Amino acid sequence: MTELSAAAPALADDPFVEDHAGSVPRIGWRSRLVPLMAFGRFEVGRLLRSWKFLAITVGFPVIFYLLFLRDRPAGEVVGGTVTWRVYLMVAMCSFGALVAALNAGGTRLSMERASGWARQLRITPIPAWSYVGTKVVASMLVVLPVIVLVEGVGAAFGDVRLGAATWVGLTVLVWATALPFALLGVFVGFLVATEAAFPVVTGLMFVLGYFGGLFTPVNRMPGSLQLLAQFMPSYHHDALALAALDGRTLAPSHWLVLAGYVAVLATAIMWKHRVEEARGLA
Repeated sequence: MTELSAAAPALADDPFVEDHAGSVPRIGWRSRLVPLMAFGRFEVGRLLRSWKFLAITVGFPVIFYLLFLRDRPAGEVVGGTVTWRVYLMVAMCSFGALVAALNAGGTRLSMERASGWARQLRITPIPAWSYVGTKVVASMLVVLPVIVLVEGVGAAFGDVRLGAATWVGLTVLVWATALPFALLGVFVGFLVATEAAFPVVTGLMFVLGYFGGLFTPVNRMPGSLQLLAQFMPSYHHDALALAALDGRTLAPSHWLVLAGYVAVLATAIMWKHRVEEARGLA
């Protein structure tokens, strides 16, 4: 609340302005932007100051990468021209993005709803929609350093060697396509009670991780599990990155599935938020 309060004096610098007709007053863009940016910095800062959050989001993918790295010969080709160590690095980047997004949105949001924090924000100058929007943006922002860290571990301990442009392209692709994970985390935070949030988030992490092919290549799974993987956003997220590294065309089906998840989850979040606003809970 300190940062939000500190932003309040800035409202005086951007007084009410009139619209083009000169009859209906409206608030200037700066008056809306200043408290919104303060709230965004506040949310990201809270996440980065939480050692428990950082330990879980960074620890899981890094530890799993180091544990599984020796399961198979590092140079073994697991699909196309992608070797085991490269596949595992990309898979753990996807898993890290999933863990960070689910924990940033799911567990913390559910705790805030129970504590009444969402109701308190209604008396601040920030727009009503910004609470949800900032949660999604904050989740995406904390996903990026997790991806970069896992890539660094892959380069240092897995001897992954890629060109500079490939590293950048891979990072941007994995980060941008993690949006469904961020939306899923926020939806879970709205949907479940505080005491159930951590078990639900943990379950989703490992269900989406295992059945999405982040621990075992999908092409080496039984036929029924290969079919199931097609419905998992984690599989399509990982498949896009692997296809890019393998020099293959990024199949439209992967983009369509991820876009479908974004559309459905965004709609579900907006509906749930409106319901809670009507009940005075958000």
